[in-house]
Amino acid sequence: MIDKLNIGQKFIITYRPKTHNGEARPTLKDNKTTRQITRRAQWTDKCRTYYDTTTKSYKYITYYDLDQGGYRCATGKIWITSEVA
Repeated sequence: MIDKLNIGQKFIITYRPKTHNGEARPTLKDNKTTRQITRRAQWTDKCRTYYDTTTKSYKYITYYDLDQGGYRCATGKIWITSEVA
């Protein structure tokens, strides 16, 4: 779905970062993953992605956060699940 985002399109993004606001995120019981962050987002002309062809995954996505009113960078495991009405 990331490849199909258009400027102005709103969506839900969920990701599991290793750090948040410069602080390490605590891991869950499996000691591998962290708690997820879910935000309402919008794709703008300033949004960017970095796709790693070796691992075949997105390393980061810069998006406009509608909940916090600013640009954020999603890292780690990333899901884009639906459009916001």
